[in-house]
This record gives sequence, C-alpha cells and structure tokens, in this order.
Amino acid sequence: MKSLVVLAGLCLSASAMAAAPTVETGFTPGTLAVAAIERGDWARAEALLNDSTLSADDPARLLNLGEVYWQTGRHGEALSAWRRALVSTRHFEVETLGGRTVTTADLAREALAAHDTAQRSAAR
Repeated sequence: MKSLVVLAGLCLSASAMAAAPTVETGFTPGTLAVAAIERGDWARAEALLNDSTLSADDPARLLNLGEVYWQTGRHGEALSAWRRALVSTRHFEVETLGGRTVTTADLAREALAAHDTAQRSAAR
C-alpha cells in the first residue's frame, strides 16, 4: 500500500468535519491541495483537486475534494466525493497527523459516519 501523511482524523462539530491531508508525501506537491486547504482557499483547492490530469478515483484526492465541498456548503457533493473515495479500487494506508495509521477507505467511512451523526443531532 502507498503511504502518505494526512490530517489527524475527522474532526466533527455540528457544522464541519475535516478530512484534509497536511502532507503530500508520495504525491506531486500541490495535487492534494493541502496548502490551499490549510489557508481556507477553497476556490484554489477545488481547482487543484479537479485538475483533469489527476486520477478521478484517487481516494486521497476525493477525500480532500469532499472536504472542500463540505466547507463551501455543498454537502451533497461532499458526500458523493466521500462515497466515491470509499468505493475506490485503490486504497492507501495513511498515517494521520495524530499518529494513527488508517486506510483511505476508513477515512471515507469516518467522514460519512460523522455526517450521519451531525444530521441526527441536527434533527433533534
């Protein structure tokens, strides 16, 4: 499995969650839009992540794209990106910033589960 370092995990609040890598080890710098995401430059991050030369089913890219969509209020698109990350045929083992080793599939599951939890809390 390919290794890279990503965010500490999924941080859930009632309105936001994060799934963004912080280091692009194993990727061409910039292709995961890490710096733009960290700056909150969502337009730049989206442009980088939607580059047509990138693999459309790269789960790391899809996780970040989901984060961009989530942060810009496009929750349906975020869910779609995370679902696509989950069903990707090529998952990577990642080490989170918090030192946890997890697969991109697990991160996608966590993003989707965090959304479900937030939705249930909001419905109460």
